[in-house]
Amino acid sequence: MNIKQYTKEKLTKIKENKIWYYFIRFIFIPFFNFVWVNVINFEGRLLAIFYQFKKKNFYKINKHEDVKLIENDPDFQEIATKIKRAIDERLINQIKNDLFSKKFDDPSKNQYNDYRKDFFPLLPDDVKDEVVKFALSEKNLLTATKYLKVFPVIKKIIVNLNIPRSDKEKGAQLWHKDDFGYKSLDIFLAVSDIDINNGPLYFLKAKNPLGVFFKIKKVVKNALPGERNKVTLDIFSNYYNESEIGALIGKSGTSVYVDSFTKYHRGGFCKSKDRIMLRISYQTPDSSRGNESYDPEKFSYYPKILKKDVKNIFHKYAMFKTRNKFFKFIKIDNIILFLIKIFHYKM
Repeated sequence: MNIKQYTKEKLTKIKENKIWYYFIRFIFIPFFNFVWVNVINFEGRLLAIFYQFKKKNFYKINKHEDVKLIENDPDFQEIATKIKRAIDERLINQIKNDLFSKKFDDPSKNQYNDYRKDFFPLLPDDVKDEVVKFALSEKNLLTATKYLKVFPVIKKIIVNLNIPRSDKEKGAQLWHKDDFGYKSLDIFLAVSDIDINNGPLYFLKAKNPLGVFFKIKKVVKNALPGERNKVTLDIFSNYYNESEIGALIGKSGTSVYVDSFTKYHRGGFCKSKDRIMLRISYQTPDSSRGNESYDPEKFSYYPKILKKDVKNIFHKYAMFKTRNKFFKFIKIDNIILFLIKIFHYKM
Protein backbone atom coordinates (compact mmCIF):
# COMPACT_ATOMS: atom_id res chain seq x y z
CA MET A 1 0.00 0.00 0.00
CA ASN A 2 1.44 3.37 -1.00
CA ILE A 3 1.34 6.55 1.10
CA LYS A 4 -1.56 8.05 -0.89
CA GLN A 5 -3.79 5.00 -0.37
CA TYR A 6 -2.85 4.79 3.31
CA THR A 7 -3.67 8.47 3.87
CA LYS A 8 -6.98 8.13 2.04
CA GLU A 9 -8.03 5.15 4.16
CA LYS A 10 -7.12 6.94 7.38
CA LEU A 11 -9.08 10.05 6.37
CA THR A 12 -12.06 7.89 5.45
CA LYS A 13 -12.07 6.28 8.89
CA ILE A 14 -11.84 9.68 10.57
CA LYS A 15 -14.82 10.96 8.55
CA GLU A 16 -16.93 8.02 9.73
CA ASN A 17 -16.15 8.65 13.41
CA LYS A 18 -18.81 10.12 15.71
CA ILE A 19 -16.29 12.54 17.19
CA TRP A 20 -15.83 13.94 13.66
CA TYR A 21 -19.62 14.22 13.34
CA TYR A 22 -19.86 16.34 16.50
CA PHE A 23 -16.89 18.48 15.45
CA ILE A 24 -18.54 19.22 12.09
CA ARG A 25 -21.97 19.88 13.61
CA PHE A 26 -21.11 22.01 16.63
CA ILE A 27 -17.80 23.68 15.72
CA PHE A 28 -17.08 23.73 12.02
CA ILE A 29 -20.59 24.42 10.61
CA PRO A 30 -21.42 27.36 12.96
CA PHE A 31 -18.09 28.97 12.06
CA PHE A 32 -18.44 28.25 8.33
CA ASN A 33 -22.05 29.47 8.26
CA PHE A 34 -21.08 32.76 9.95
CA VAL A 35 -18.34 33.37 7.37
CA TRP A 36 -20.59 32.33 4.46
CA VAL A 37 -23.41 34.68 5.49
CA ASN A 38 -21.47 37.69 6.76
CA VAL A 39 -18.25 37.67 4.72
CA ILE A 40 -18.63 35.70 1.50
CA ASN A 41 -22.17 36.99 0.97
CA PHE A 42 -21.79 40.35 2.73
CA GLU A 43 -23.63 42.30 0.01
CA GLY A 44 -26.43 39.74 -0.09
CA ARG A 45 -26.70 39.93 3.70
CA LEU A 46 -27.15 43.71 3.58
CA LEU A 47 -29.75 43.46 0.83
CA ALA A 48 -31.58 40.78 2.81
CA ILE A 49 -31.90 43.11 5.81
CA PHE A 50 -33.36 45.88 3.67
CA TYR A 51 -35.57 43.57 1.58
CA GLN A 52 -37.26 42.05 4.62
CA PHE A 53 -38.25 45.48 5.96
CA LYS A 54 -42.09 45.67 5.98
CA LYS A 55 -42.41 42.68 3.60
CA LYS A 56 -44.48 39.81 4.95
CA ASN A 57 -45.60 37.70 1.96
CA PHE A 58 -43.58 34.48 2.17
CA TYR A 59 -43.70 30.81 3.09
CA LYS A 60 -42.02 29.93 6.36
CA ILE A 61 -39.69 26.95 6.16
CA ASN A 62 -39.35 25.34 9.57
CA LYS A 63 -35.80 25.48 10.96
CA HIS A 64 -35.89 21.70 11.35
CA GLU A 65 -36.69 21.28 7.64
CA ASP A 66 -35.24 22.33 4.31
CA VAL A 67 -38.40 21.57 2.35
CA LYS A 68 -41.92 23.02 2.09
CA LEU A 69 -44.76 21.46 0.10
CA ILE A 70 -47.16 23.97 -1.47
CA GLU A 71 -50.71 23.03 -2.48
CA ASN A 72 -53.62 25.14 -3.74
CA ASP A 73 -51.66 28.39 -4.05
CA PRO A 74 -53.40 30.48 -6.76
CA ASP A 75 -50.16 32.15 -7.89
CA PHE A 76 -48.47 28.79 -8.42
CA GLN A 77 -51.55 27.40 -10.17
CA GLU A 78 -51.75 30.46 -12.43
CA ILE A 79 -48.17 30.20 -13.71
CA ALA A 80 -48.62 26.46 -14.31
CA THR A 81 -51.77 27.20 -16.35
CA LYS A 82 -49.99 29.86 -18.44
CA ILE A 83 -47.18 27.46 -19.29
CA LYS A 84 -49.64 24.67 -20.16
CA ARG A 85 -51.60 26.92 -22.51
CA ALA A 86 -48.40 27.73 -24.41
CA ILE A 87 -47.63 24.07 -25.08
CA ASP A 88 -49.02 22.35 -28.15
CA GLU A 89 -48.56 18.89 -29.64
CA ARG A 90 -46.12 20.17 -32.26
CA LEU A 91 -43.77 21.49 -29.57
CA ILE A 92 -43.96 18.27 -27.54
CA ASN A 93 -43.21 16.17 -30.64
CA GLN A 94 -40.26 18.39 -31.51
CA ILE A 95 -38.79 17.94 -28.03
CA LYS A 96 -39.34 14.18 -28.10
CA ASN A 97 -37.63 13.89 -31.47
CA ASP A 98 -34.66 15.80 -30.07
CA LEU A 99 -34.48 13.41 -27.12
CA PHE A 100 -34.74 10.25 -29.21
CA SER A 101 -31.98 11.47 -31.52
CA LYS A 102 -29.69 12.55 -28.68
CA LYS A 103 -26.15 11.18 -28.79
CA PHE A 104 -23.44 11.22 -26.15
CA ASP A 105 -20.32 11.91 -28.17
CA ASP A 106 -18.55 13.81 -25.38
CA PRO A 107 -17.57 11.42 -22.53
CA SER A 108 -17.12 14.39 -20.17
CA LYS A 109 -20.84 15.25 -20.42
CA ASN A 110 -23.83 13.71 -18.63
CA GLN A 111 -24.31 10.23 -20.12
CA TYR A 112 -27.77 9.72 -18.62
CA ASN A 113 -29.75 12.72 -19.79
CA ASP A 114 -31.77 11.33 -22.70
CA TYR A 115 -35.08 11.40 -20.83
CA ARG A 116 -35.55 15.14 -20.29
CA LYS A 117 -35.16 18.46 -22.06
CA ASP A 118 -35.53 22.06 -21.02
CA PHE A 119 -37.85 23.89 -23.39
CA PHE A 120 -38.13 27.21 -21.56
CA PRO A 121 -36.23 28.93 -24.45
CA LEU A 122 -38.92 27.67 -26.86
CA LEU A 123 -41.84 29.25 -24.99
CA PRO A 124 -43.44 32.48 -26.28
CA ASP A 125 -41.95 35.68 -24.90
CA ASP A 126 -45.12 36.63 -23.06
CA VAL A 127 -44.97 33.35 -21.11
CA LYS A 128 -41.27 33.81 -20.38
CA ASP A 129 -42.12 37.27 -19.05
CA GLU A 130 -44.66 35.73 -16.69
CA VAL A 131 -42.23 33.04 -15.49
CA VAL A 132 -39.53 35.65 -14.73
CA LYS A 133 -42.14 37.81 -12.99
CA PHE A 134 -43.10 34.79 -10.90
CA ALA A 135 -39.43 34.12 -10.06
CA LEU A 136 -39.04 37.75 -8.95
CA SER A 137 -42.26 37.84 -6.94
CA GLU A 138 -42.06 38.99 -3.33
CA LYS A 139 -43.39 35.64 -2.11
CA ASN A 140 -40.61 33.64 -3.74
CA LEU A 141 -37.73 36.07 -3.19
CA LEU A 142 -38.65 36.61 0.45
CA THR A 143 -39.08 32.88 1.08
CA ALA A 144 -35.59 32.28 -0.36
CA THR A 145 -34.14 35.22 1.58
CA LYS A 146 -35.59 34.02 4.88
CA TYR A 147 -34.20 30.55 4.29
CA LEU A 148 -30.74 31.49 2.99
CA LYS A 149 -30.33 34.45 5.39
CA VAL A 150 -28.94 36.39 2.41
CA PHE A 151 -30.60 37.83 -0.68
CA PRO A 152 -30.56 35.25 -3.50
CA VAL A 153 -29.55 35.19 -7.12
CA ILE A 154 -31.48 33.22 -9.74
CA LYS A 155 -29.19 30.53 -11.15
CA LYS A 156 -31.66 28.35 -12.97
CA ILE A 157 -34.98 28.71 -14.78
CA ILE A 158 -36.00 25.64 -16.73
CA VAL A 159 -39.20 23.97 -17.91
CA ASN A 160 -38.38 20.31 -18.32
CA LEU A 161 -40.26 17.71 -20.31
CA ASN A 162 -39.51 14.23 -18.97
CA ILE A 163 -40.52 11.18 -20.97
CA PRO A 164 -40.45 7.39 -20.35
CA ARG A 165 -37.15 6.04 -21.70
CA SER A 166 -36.16 2.99 -19.64
CA ASP A 167 -37.42 0.52 -17.05
CA LYS A 168 -34.77 1.45 -14.49
CA GLU A 169 -33.82 4.67 -12.73
CA LYS A 170 -30.61 6.34 -13.91
CA GLY A 171 -28.71 9.61 -13.59
CA ALA A 172 -30.62 12.23 -11.58
CA GLN A 173 -33.39 9.67 -11.08
CA LEU A 174 -31.13 8.16 -8.40
CA TRP A 175 -30.68 9.67 -4.95
CA HIS A 176 -28.27 12.61 -4.88
CA LYS A 177 -27.53 16.14 -3.76
CA ASP A 178 -26.67 18.89 -6.23
CA ASP A 179 -22.98 19.49 -5.59
CA PHE A 180 -22.73 23.16 -6.51
CA GLY A 181 -22.28 24.93 -3.18
CA TYR A 182 -23.31 25.37 0.44
CA LYS A 183 -27.00 26.33 0.28
CA SER A 184 -29.82 26.84 -2.22
CA LEU A 185 -33.59 26.94 -2.42
CA ASP A 186 -35.34 25.53 -5.47
CA ILE A 187 -38.96 25.66 -6.55
CA PHE A 188 -40.16 22.50 -8.29
CA LEU A 189 -43.60 23.28 -9.72
CA ALA A 190 -45.81 20.70 -11.40
CA VAL A 191 -47.06 22.01 -14.75
CA SER A 192 -48.72 18.73 -15.63
CA ASP A 193 -50.62 16.68 -13.06
CA ILE A 194 -48.15 14.33 -11.38
CA ASP A 195 -48.82 10.84 -10.09
CA ILE A 196 -46.74 7.75 -9.47
CA ASN A 197 -46.50 7.04 -13.21
CA ASN A 198 -44.88 10.26 -14.44
CA GLY A 199 -41.85 10.91 -12.32
CA PRO A 200 -42.61 12.52 -8.95
CA LEU A 201 -39.79 14.37 -7.22
CA TYR A 202 -38.88 12.38 -4.10
CA PHE A 203 -37.10 13.96 -1.14
CA LEU A 204 -36.21 13.30 2.47
CA LYS A 205 -38.66 15.01 4.78
CA ALA A 206 -36.40 15.72 7.75
CA LYS A 207 -33.44 18.08 7.68
CA ASN A 208 -30.01 16.60 8.26
CA PRO A 209 -28.16 18.89 10.73
CA LEU A 210 -24.94 18.51 8.72
CA GLY A 211 -26.51 19.72 5.47
CA VAL A 212 -23.98 19.50 2.61
CA PHE A 213 -21.42 18.08 5.04
CA PHE A 214 -23.24 14.74 5.23
CA LYS A 215 -22.66 12.06 2.58
CA ILE A 216 -23.76 8.48 2.12
CA LYS A 217 -20.54 6.59 1.39
CA LYS A 218 -21.96 3.82 -0.80
CA VAL A 219 -22.33 5.57 -4.17
CA VAL A 220 -22.41 4.17 -7.71
CA LYS A 221 -19.03 2.63 -8.48
CA ASN A 222 -17.08 3.41 -11.65
CA ALA A 223 -19.74 5.98 -12.50
CA LEU A 224 -19.80 7.93 -15.74
CA PRO A 225 -20.68 11.66 -15.78
CA GLY A 226 -24.32 11.94 -14.73
CA GLU A 227 -24.16 9.19 -12.10
CA ARG A 228 -21.19 10.32 -10.03
CA ASN A 229 -21.98 10.58 -6.31
CA LYS A 230 -25.42 9.05 -6.92
CA VAL A 231 -26.94 6.48 -4.55
CA THR A 232 -29.05 3.61 -5.87
CA LEU A 233 -32.55 3.08 -4.52
CA ASP A 234 -31.73 -0.22 -2.80
CA ILE A 235 -28.71 1.24 -0.98
CA PHE A 236 -30.69 4.32 0.06
CA SER A 237 -33.43 2.11 1.52
CA ASN A 238 -30.84 0.74 3.98
CA TYR A 239 -30.58 4.24 5.48
CA TYR A 240 -34.14 5.57 5.27
CA ASN A 241 -37.58 3.95 5.19
CA GLU A 242 -40.59 5.02 3.10
CA SER A 243 -42.17 7.00 5.94
CA GLU A 244 -39.17 9.37 5.89
CA ILE A 245 -39.56 10.17 2.19
CA GLY A 246 -41.89 12.77 0.69
CA ALA A 247 -43.06 13.13 -2.91
CA LEU A 248 -44.32 15.91 -5.15
CA ILE A 249 -47.59 14.37 -6.29
CA GLY A 250 -50.67 16.38 -7.13
CA LYS A 251 -52.56 18.56 -9.54
CA SER A 252 -50.96 21.16 -11.78
CA GLY A 253 -49.59 23.98 -9.62
CA THR A 254 -48.57 21.72 -6.73
CA SER A 255 -45.04 22.69 -5.74
CA VAL A 256 -42.23 22.20 -3.31
CA TYR A 257 -39.47 24.46 -2.03
CA VAL A 258 -36.41 22.29 -1.44
CA ASP A 259 -32.73 22.88 -0.76
CA SER A 260 -31.23 20.73 -3.50
CA PHE A 261 -27.70 21.20 -2.10
CA THR A 262 -28.38 19.88 1.40
CA LYS A 263 -31.22 17.43 0.82
CA TYR A 264 -31.08 14.04 -0.86
CA HIS A 265 -33.65 13.92 -3.65
CA ARG A 266 -34.42 12.16 -6.93
CA GLY A 267 -37.10 12.30 -9.60
CA GLY A 268 -38.19 12.40 -13.20
CA PHE A 269 -38.50 8.64 -13.73
CA CYS A 270 -41.58 8.45 -15.94
CA LYS A 271 -43.05 4.97 -16.08
CA SER A 272 -45.81 5.46 -18.62
CA LYS A 273 -46.62 9.18 -18.97
CA ASP A 274 -44.79 12.42 -19.73
CA ARG A 275 -44.11 15.03 -17.06
CA ILE A 276 -43.67 18.80 -17.37
CA MET A 277 -42.15 20.74 -14.48
CA LEU A 278 -40.94 24.29 -13.89
CA ARG A 279 -37.80 24.64 -11.79
CA ILE A 280 -36.40 27.89 -10.42
CA SER A 281 -33.22 27.80 -8.36
CA TYR A 282 -32.29 30.52 -5.87
CA GLN A 283 -28.64 30.41 -4.89
CA THR A 284 -25.79 32.78 -4.05
CA PRO A 285 -22.98 34.16 -6.24
CA ASP A 286 -20.42 31.80 -4.66
CA SER A 287 -22.12 28.63 -5.94
CA SER A 288 -20.49 26.92 -8.92
CA ARG A 289 -23.76 26.49 -10.83
CA GLY A 290 -24.22 28.94 -13.67
CA ASN A 291 -22.01 29.92 -16.58
CA GLU A 292 -20.44 33.37 -16.30
CA SER A 293 -19.23 33.42 -19.92
CA TYR A 294 -22.55 34.88 -21.11
CA ASP A 295 -23.10 38.55 -21.81
CA PRO A 296 -23.19 40.20 -18.32
CA GLU A 297 -25.54 42.88 -19.62
CA LYS A 298 -28.25 40.33 -20.43
CA PHE A 299 -30.17 37.97 -18.15
CA SER A 300 -28.72 34.60 -19.05
CA TYR A 301 -32.00 32.66 -18.96
CA TYR A 302 -33.91 35.28 -20.93
CA PRO A 303 -31.51 37.59 -22.86
CA LYS A 304 -34.35 39.89 -23.82
CA ILE A 305 -34.06 41.39 -20.32
CA LEU A 306 -31.21 43.92 -20.27
CA LYS A 307 -29.40 44.96 -17.13
CA LYS A 308 -29.66 48.66 -18.01
CA ASP A 309 -33.47 48.41 -18.15
CA VAL A 310 -33.88 46.90 -14.66
CA LYS A 311 -34.28 49.71 -12.14
CA ASN A 312 -35.25 47.68 -9.07
CA ILE A 313 -31.97 47.07 -7.17
CA PHE A 314 -33.22 43.77 -5.75
CA HIS A 315 -34.30 42.41 -9.12
CA LYS A 316 -31.03 43.56 -10.69
CA TYR A 317 -29.06 41.71 -8.01
CA ALA A 318 -31.17 38.55 -8.39
CA MET A 319 -30.68 38.40 -12.16
CA PHE A 320 -27.22 39.83 -12.76
CA LYS A 321 -25.09 39.55 -9.62
CA THR A 322 -21.86 37.56 -10.03
CA ARG A 323 -18.81 37.09 -7.83
CA ASN A 324 -16.68 40.16 -7.27
CA LYS A 325 -13.15 40.26 -8.69
CA PHE A 326 -11.51 39.03 -5.50
CA PHE A 327 -13.76 35.99 -5.13
CA LYS A 328 -13.33 35.23 -8.83
CA PHE A 329 -9.56 35.44 -8.43
CA ILE A 330 -9.41 33.04 -5.48
CA LYS A 331 -12.12 30.83 -7.08
CA ILE A 332 -14.38 30.89 -4.05
CA ASP A 333 -16.70 28.26 -5.55
CA ASN A 334 -13.84 25.77 -5.79
CA ILE A 335 -12.71 26.58 -2.25
CA ILE A 336 -16.20 25.90 -0.86
CA LEU A 337 -16.53 22.63 -2.76
CA PHE A 338 -13.07 21.61 -1.54
CA LEU A 339 -14.03 22.33 2.08
CA ILE A 340 -17.22 20.29 1.66
CA LYS A 341 -15.16 17.43 0.25
CA ILE A 342 -12.63 17.58 3.09
CA PHE A 343 -14.90 18.19 6.08
CA HIS A 344 -17.96 16.07 5.32
CA TYR A 345 -19.11 13.19 7.51
CA LYS A 346 -19.78 9.84 5.84
CA MET A 347 -22.25 7.19 6.93
